[in-house]
Amino acid sequence: MMTGLRTVLVAAMAAALLSVPGAVTTASADARVSAKEPGCAKLGVYSEESADIHNVCGYTISASVEVDGWDPGCIQIEPGEVGHIGLDAGDEPYYAYEC
Repeated sequence: MMTGLRTVLVAAMAAALLSVPGAVTTASADARVSAKEPGCAKLGVYSEESADIHNVCGYTISASVEVDGWDPGCIQIEPGEVGHIGLDAGDEPYYAYEC
């Protein structure tokens, strides 16, 4: 009797665990993106000399980009516009953020 109950419980738990990973993976991926670039400032294209920061909100923001070492100073970006920020040699931006 106990073996049959244990088998049923194990089967039920296995089914539950197998049905959840897709939702958990999606939530984790979304959390990484929102944690990486919360708010209005979104990193656009960049080169060795500059990076684009998109203001996706309906109000003016100040923003910069995260790089190794010292981050560039903040720039003001109008609603829905793209700001261009200068980079030092060797800088590679990871993400944009509001200042």
